Amino acid sequence: MKMILVINAGSSSIKYKLFDVSTNNVITNGQCEKIGNESGIFSININNQKKVQNLPIPNHQQGIKLILNTLLNEKIISSFNDIVGIGHRVVMGGKKYNSSVIIDQDVLKAIIDYSPLCPLHNPPQATTIKEFMRLIPHAKNVAVFDTSFHTTIPEVNGYAINDEIKKKYGIYRYGMHGISYRYITWRMQKILNKQDVNLVICHLGNGASICAVKNSKSMNTTMGFTPIEGLLMGSRCGDIDPTIPLFLIKQGFSVQQVDNLLNKESGFKGMTGNNDCRDVSILAEKGDKNAKLAIDMFENRVAKYIVTYVNEIGGNLDGIVFTGGIGENSAETILNVVKKLPILSLSCDEKRIFEKYDDYKLVSNNLSKIKIFQVRTNEELMIEQDVKKLLNF
Repeated sequence: MKMILVINAGSSSIKYKLFDVSTNNVITNGQCEKIGNESGIFSININNQKKVQNLPIPNHQQGIKLILNTLLNEKIISSFNDIVGIGHRVVMGGKKYNSSVIIDQDVLKAIIDYSPLCPLHNPPQATTIKEFMRLIPHAKNVAVFDTSFHTTIPEVNGYAINDEIKKKYGIYRYGMHGISYRYITWRMQKILNKQDVNLVICHLGNGASICAVKNSKSMNTTMGFTPIEGLLMGSRCGDIDPTIPLFLIKQGFSVQQVDNLLNKESGFKGMTGNNDCRDVSILAEKGDKNAKLAIDMFENRVAKYIVTYVNEIGGNLDGIVFTGGIGENSAETILNVVKKLPILSLSCDEKRIFEKYDDYKLVSNNLSKIKIFQVRTNEELMIEQDVKKLLNF
């Protein structure tokens, strides 16, 4: 059996999913969590049963070895030769890559060079790519970039700064979550039986963004030059006055301290001490004022950008789609956001929105002027499909 391994490496985690090339079926999946901590977590799903180990995972290289050795020990693969391709989610590919590519040394260098724009993601992604190249040299590695989907964003949605500086330093709206947006766009084409769709897609999770899709192409998105811009997130601040970092530096903060503040100590975590929206919601229910404020601020920001993007797309909007960990699972968030959008005359079916679903569901009712959907994203499938295409399977 030929297999494709899909890898999504984060700053302290590696998610993996193994596909059968011939059927596109998932053979197994799991993740390494809390990499670098004394108490790491490794999981793998075998025959619909989840096996979990608590053990130290000191770095990403050890995490990869743990994944591969487990696949061998559990007899999921007979040897590394079963793995014919490895697809990697890479967050930042800049304007250079408008599609997925087979990774060579030039591509690997570009991923590393873009690290300053995506310090939490590109470095560990480069590390995992190098380790797979070393351990499974016969298998081709493919980079699937989040930014590729957003290379269609017009210049009018960029930044109004000095043109020479913008071009010299590549200061553009790159956008993130593009693999997810590409999947949702493709899935909605199937659901609506349309070749081109116009959507406002809300990818809401620990990292959160919104994308305006017109004629099935990205025309604007809330994340920009880096993932900080836009919505309030788990630990990122989202939109702020750009002079705030300058002000803090003048007060004696180092550049690294400001970077850490905006990326890791803001958003839900900065306001409540917790970066998980579920934990913040529990605090809010118990009457914590900061938690209530954080959730209200998050929902306000989501509503603000939905209105903006509905206006940018213009007429013939096919729907507003919620996806990501929060968007797929939190009916309360959707209901609260809808209440903050009276100008759009939206309305939800308050029974259906709490019902379980596997793939997608329509959560608006007949009174709603715009259809509202929840769709479970599947970035791994997009990555697997790109690997198959590039490797001619």
